[in-house]
Amino acid sequence: MWGRAFICGSLGGMLFCGNTGFAAAHHHAPETGRFIYYCFTHIAIDHEGLVGSVYRTRSGMNEKSTACGALAAFAAEIASNTLNLDFDENDIEMSMLKRHIIQQTDLSTDAKNAPDLLQVTMAAYETITIDLERHVRYDAEHFEDRQYALFTGVQIHGPNGMDYCWVGK
Repeated sequence: MWGRAFICGSLGGMLFCGNTGFAAAHHHAPETGRFIYYCFTHIAIDHEGLVGSVYRTRSGMNEKSTACGALAAFAAEIASNTLNLDFDENDIEMSMLKRHIIQQTDLSTDAKNAPDLLQVTMAAYETITIDLERHVRYDAEHFEDRQYALFTGVQIHGPNGMDYCWVGK
């Protein structure tokens, strides 16, 4: 019914495809001009209620893992007062993730008022939503006959391999 998806996701679920990537995605879509976008960041909550922690038993892992690892690392940098916003060509996505979230939101970068993982995740959600809406507005200006459905939110990895979605917008 829908065909294959065109994946544009990056670390943290960020939408870094830019105008070129967004246009490329449309060249892989049906000619009907109807598009559905799902853009979600992600987080985990384990069976003890610990945010950021998950057992990925379906993938054969027996140890706790972190979701989202990139957002957790970002939160840890802020908390330890070691936030580096320099552009690193060897870590492009992580460099862009940190800079872009800070530019788009009011996320605190003060170690004394450091955000927790949930706050960083919600800032990522907000940034993803802003970016998706901006791309769609730009596209709609050039292709008036196209129709769009946008869904953004947070995928939640829960206990026992169960995943849930919080749909924000």
